[in-house]
Amino acid sequence: MSLPEMDPARFDGARHVTQELSQERCWELLCSQDTGRFGFNYKNRVMILPVSYLVHGRAIYFRTSAAGTIGDAVPRLSSSFEIDGTRPDRSEGWSVLVSGPSSHVEEPALLTYLWGQVMEEPWAGGPRNDFIRIHAAVVTGRHVHLA
Repeated sequence: MSLPEMDPARFDGARHVTQELSQERCWELLCSQDTGRFGFNYKNRVMILPVSYLVHGRAIYFRTSAAGTIGDAVPRLSSSFEIDGTRPDRSEGWSVLVSGPSSHVEEPALLTYLWGQVMEEPWAGGPRNDFIRIHAAVVTGRHVHLA
């Protein structure tokens, strides 16, 4: 994502401003990345793991192993997915958070579609043949920059 140009002279003594991102902008940013973080509760711990993903419709999809930590923990009524981008040289960045239930993808037509998409390989090694879907019940985003 390219961030808007700002006057470098404004860095000294300026305050950070937080702006809420529109739903449309959040989805644009989600579609622009290929790696995010999947968050969920597992055995009384909060787990946050990097995943390679794709967006289809208004849902997030990624591959995992049925026998792994994520595969074992899903389905979940509550899970989160986050992406972000920063520009430390300009003291600014953005973040998008998707929250909602997650489940294994079982629909044959959807699986055929997902397997046909170009997608980064999963971060973890070994076979990752199960797709997980995060239903986007709530999507929020913020852009933080200097005033």
